[in-house]
Amino acid sequence: MPTVEELYRNYGILADATEQVGQHKDAYQVILDGVKGGTKEKRLAAQFIPKFFKHFPELADSAINAQLDLCEDEDVSTSFFSIVMSLIYLNSTTHWIAGDVPLKGLLPSAKNLMFFIPLYV
Repeated sequence: MPTVEELYRNYGILADATEQVGQHKDAYQVILDGVKGGTKEKRLAAQFIPKFFKHFPELADSAINAQLDLCEDEDVSTSFFSIVMSLIYLNSTTHWIAGDVPLKGLLPSAKNLMFFIPLYV
């Protein structure tokens, strides 16, 4: 399980890579593994997974499963944060909603949660 520092370091690798992000599959895999960590690691993973999702089509299934695991987390704040982050990035890529991606099933519940966003901001 990666630590907060490892997640930030791998985020930096991906963020600095600009056009060659897809060449850093190992850095993205570390971020995907962040879903197995504690609350802080999970929240970072929830933020970073959708941000770089479109650059790693070969890891799409793993990324979607990881994000769904976060959306179903026992900790309500982690679950809520993961749903919100997923919805924010839904607009930036069609990969999240193509085909029968299970994330579509979260939209009705996430729509209800959106009314509470001002309480958490």
